[in-house]
This record gives sequence, structure tokens and C-alpha cells, in this order.
Amino acid sequence: MTEHVPGTDRAYVTVSTVGSAGHGKTTLATAVGKAAAKAYRQDARAVDGIVEAVSRTDEHVATHSAHSAYVTAACHYTHFDASAGHVAELLGNTRLDAVVLVVSAAEGVTEQTREHLRLARRAGVPVAAVFLTMCDRLGDGDAGGVEKSVREVLDAPDVPVIQGSPLKALSGHPACEAPLVELLEAMDAFVAAPAS
Repeated sequence: MTEHVPGTDRAYVTVSTVGSAGHGKTTLATAVGKAAAKAYRQDARAVDGIVEAVSRTDEHVATHSAHSAYVTAACHYTHFDASAGHVAELLGNTRLDAVVLVVSAAEGVTEQTREHLRLARRAGVPVAAVFLTMCDRLGDGDAGGVEKSVREVLDAPDVPVIQGSPLKALSGHPACEAPLVELLEAMDAFVAAPAS
């Protein structure tokens, strides 16, 4: 992760969302791109391709593979979004610097979640952060049990686990944008951290 955008201090970083089908990978990818555009004053068209892909699918069908680009204060991200059934192909054929594990707070860790973690580890791709989606469907504090089970599967106590509702953020709830900016900051911190 040492290659930099010419003329800037920003690193080029390639990431992907991974996790079970229906847990909100595409929604998160779209929402985080929109949040980056707003927080870092970019042209929101940077994520239009993935937004258009989302609009052509129903809630249970993600695109086979799409990507978007956005910048933060520290990085220029290329964000890949693959449907759950094609994550192995993505991990095997794309140079990724990190993944963001997406887990539905309503469903928790599934066998597909575990499989995607195994695939990422086998490919040597670290988990930069975990995003618990659909937290709005639970009562206050109810996502704690899901976070605990995610941490057990990760076996990495320092990986940030962020709770939120990307769908609500896309629906215009400003309070739901803060966890997306928190995710961007966590990704930047991961990139800045010295390799272990």
C-alpha cells in the first residue's frame, strides 16, 4: 500500500466488501462512496456506476461485480463490490489491499461469513474493519451480541467493528452518515498503520 497518487500524499488503496448474501454489501459500498463524496467534498458521480447497479436489482440480488472510486484525506480508494457467490473469484483475481467484512446485525455470523473470512486469509488479504448493517432493526445495545460473535470469528481484537444502517443513510437520514465516515476513518487508519 505504498503507491501514491501523483502530486498528492494520498495512497492508492484497493478494497472490497465481503460477507453473506443479503447482509448489505452493495448497499454499504454505495453508501460509503456517497458519504466520502459528501465528507470530502467530491463529485458524487464518482459512485454513480454502483448506484445505478443497485437501482437495477432488488434487495436480494446484488451485481456480479462492480467498482467505484472515492477519496478521503489520506487515500484514493477503488472499492470492489462482488455478489456473495463471486467473492472467491474476486479475492483470487484482484489485488486487494484489504476487505471490509459486512455482517447483518439482524442475522449475525453465517457460514458464508466464515467462508469469506477463510478465503480472505488464504489470499493474504487482511480485514480492515467490520461493518454491522441493519442495526436500526434492533433495539439499543442489541448488536453487542453480534459484535461479540464477529470478534470471536475474526480472532483480531484490534479490528474496528462499526454499527450502522447504510440503507437509512442512503434514504436521507443524516444521523446514519456518521458510522460511514467512521468506517472511512478506520480504513484510513488501517492504511496508515505499519505492516505487522
